[in-house]
Amino acid sequence: MDWTDGYYVGSEYTSGYYHRLGPDHLRFVCRAAGVHCRIPEAPTYLELGFGRGVSINLHAAAGEGEHWGVDFNPAHVAHAQDLADASGARVRLFDDAFARFAVRQDLPMFDVIVAHGVWSWISEANRQVLLQLIQDRLRPGGVAYVSYNAQPGWAGLDPVRHLMRLGSNRILSGNAGGGGEVDRALAFVEEVVAVNPLFFADIRPAVSHAAGLSKHSAQYLAHEYLNADWYVPYFADVAADMAKAKLTFVSSARLLDRVNDVNLTPAGVALLDRLKDPELRESIRDYLVNQRFRPDVYVKGAIRMSVAEQEAFWDSQTFVLDCVRDRIDFTVPGALGDASLPEEVYAPLADALAADGYKPKALPEILALANLPALKRMDAVSALTVLVGLDVLRPARNPGPDARLRSRAYNEHVLQRAVTGPYLKHLAAPVVGGGVPCARPDQVFLRAWWAGHRSADQLAAETWAIFQRTNERAVKNGQEMTTQADNLSVLAEMADRFLSSVVPMYRALGIVD
Repeated sequence: MDWTDGYYVGSEYTSGYYHRLGPDHLRFVCRAAGVHCRIPEAPTYLELGFGRGVSINLHAAAGEGEHWGVDFNPAHVAHAQDLADASGARVRLFDDAFARFAVRQDLPMFDVIVAHGVWSWISEANRQVLLQLIQDRLRPGGVAYVSYNAQPGWAGLDPVRHLMRLGSNRILSGNAGGGGEVDRALAFVEEVVAVNPLFFADIRPAVSHAAGLSKHSAQYLAHEYLNADWYVPYFADVAADMAKAKLTFVSSARLLDRVNDVNLTPAGVALLDRLKDPELRESIRDYLVNQRFRPDVYVKGAIRMSVAEQEAFWDSQTFVLDCVRDRIDFTVPGALGDASLPEEVYAPLADALAADGYKPKALPEILALANLPALKRMDAVSALTVLVGLDVLRPARNPGPDARLRSRAYNEHVLQRAVTGPYLKHLAAPVVGGGVPCARPDQVFLRAWWAGHRSADQLAAETWAIFQRTNERAVKNGQEMTTQADNLSVLAEMADRFLSSVVPMYRALGIVD
């Protein structure tokens, strides 16, 4: 086996950001589940297989502590190091195989170890290396995050992945025509499906799965489907491995997984209530929702919080919106379909969170501002948890001046790339210790705003000047503007909204002063 160890390296992975890997989110997940964890405000953190390094760099720039990361792909490490150099954060990045990294003599004990998009795509030998590393290097009370493709949701779909691999191997052996490797693999799958194999007649979900492949980027498809290794376990398999490393399952990092109303039928809820063993209950839940992907949180030495400790946590934890108030969608997706949240409860809560310039607030202040005397405390806790799960609300922290300076430096790099490309989709926000989404128009507006242009017309003019150089146009209601006057008018409307809504939220998030 060569240095790739069977992992696809024909292209770099996508530049995604995953806030659920962040120490602040993982701490919140544990405490919301009523479990103690020992993640300090300045943790020692390790990300295994960090891809292009966007997540580790955003958490290092906006948060505190020392961040370590390892990825065997040198192109990934080079990109990640560029981001680290831009912010000046304490990030140590290594271009190593997991086995080589695990025997380094300078490894510290870690408070957090995360592995996202790794577990299902590495060999069994490498999984054992990671398990041993977690057992040896995670502190008692520390948190481990591992995500993976899971059964039973992949049952019947694995043959589609096998077809992709067959097509890829056929291509690499020179038995196919021109075109990109992933495009030709997709064409091969389509060619097979088109002759109506009995497999697809019997397994109808595989048909829709194959048809949906083309909606994904070539980078995603290559890294998802073309690796030599492909491990799709049941939850019980992973939990058993983690138990060997002295880890206890706590919760899904995806908080909406716990919203029963959109995921389980009443009969399903009743069934789970009858099951006393937590791991058995979790396994059966996967059948009830046909789970395909699990982002699991484990603690080494889990201790339950008392009722008083949980109440104290909810009284002290502050929250801040990372979505402007008028764009919050009170729709919750789930295994049973989408459901609308009761706006008579959620709208006042959102208004309270947006009040006073989006200032971070704890539960007592939120309830006082929302003025919902009939709302029970337990229901308010559930509502805030749902808003966090919807990715419109984040646990907040009180950042120091260094985190603000690192975030500003990182964001200046992002805003420069908004002009030159390739652009990134998140800014560092020190009040949440991680990244928040920022569309490219807002990045260009923020760049001009930092340059001292504070009116909507000025922001529009600066943005239009960039658009002319990059041959871009403003879009309104799906329609591309053609004339300069129309472009400036639409950009001014967008800039006015940026000034009135986005800037106050960015100020609360610590992005601007």
